[in-house]
Amino acid sequence: MNSLKAPSCTSHCAGSPQSRLTHLDALRGIAAMLVVIAHFIERTPIKDTFFFTYVNLGQVGVVIFFLLSGMVIPYSLKEGRRALAAFAVSRFFRLYPAYWFSLLLAVTSAHWFLSTEVPLTTLLINMTMFQAILKTPDLFGVYWTLIIEIFFYIACAALFGAGWLGRVGVRFAASVGLLVLALLFAIARFYLAKKIPVALPLCLSIMFFGSFWRDASLGQACRQVRRFIWLWVALFLGVLPFICVLAYSADYGHNENPYAYLLSYLAGMAFAMTTSRYLRQKIKSLTWLGTVSYSVYLVHPFFLEWADHATDMQAGFSVWVFLIYVLATLTLAGVSYSLLEKPGVTLGRSINSRLQGSMKNIPSAG
Repeated sequence: MNSLKAPSCTSHCAGSPQSRLTHLDALRGIAAMLVVIAHFIERTPIKDTFFFTYVNLGQVGVVIFFLLSGMVIPYSLKEGRRALAAFAVSRFFRLYPAYWFSLLLAVTSAHWFLSTEVPLTTLLINMTMFQAILKTPDLFGVYWTLIIEIFFYIACAALFGAGWLGRVGVRFAASVGLLVLALLFAIARFYLAKKIPVALPLCLSIMFFGSFWRDASLGQACRQVRRFIWLWVALFLGVLPFICVLAYSADYGHNENPYAYLLSYLAGMAFAMTTSRYLRQKIKSLTWLGTVSYSVYLVHPFFLEWADHATDMQAGFSVWVFLIYVLATLTLAGVSYSLLEKPGVTLGRSINSRLQGSMKNIPSAG
């Protein structure tokens, strides 16, 4: 297997598996807050102002999240006899404990604020995180991004298992192929008038791009990687307008606006690439926010529904309601991280440590 090794201008040109890139936590924290702010604004009259008509801060934040995932996830796959099992264990205990807590909040939110009861089958299917594939509604709308993350994990694991993940040319080909697929999906969506998931290949392409953008962000990109970056960016800028116009001109219930999608994707990519490359300072408050960003993403819809239920958000933007919403979200996110996310990560590491220990006790063949 070819893991991602230290950067060098070899045929692989893979990035370095060095310690955690703390400046990315700050960017992740900013992305989380963009989503939190955007979802509040969407329920107030401010959403109809010129700026928010053409820039969706939530979409900007999601694009940042996806690029950052691409810069991190492929490098978490390490060599070893049970590398894929270790990866699966670490991802499971990283994602699911906090996610299941969020589902509890979603059920409570539906009961308290919407006066509806969630069917048991809907809850059970949502617990898998694969509800989009199983044609079941997300209990919180933000869950749509999680299945894309899962697909990226599966794709990285498959490439790793085949020994190809460490080859930058393979990851570049995947990013280009997915971008072309997004264009084809957009064409089909436009002419067939069906809600084909254009965002899936488009966001996966951004994530694979992130896997080799990482080298450039660290100032360690070789000539081949730089060439791939320029080629992908040129292709992205060339096809994105067509993807957005073809895919999002028709409204499928989410107030689709092709120009808002176009500007938001461009803004997200520009911000993520610029800050990851040139702003490397460690900002403690933003680093903490990035650490709890996953829980922030998962729990904020509960307080959004509370705000909508307790006040008339359509009447105007209330600064006090907004501040309570943000502070309550950050508080519960901190609790979720401390009691669920962090122990889950620790448990996953413990299981992987025992897994690797048990492998050391098995005599090697021959």
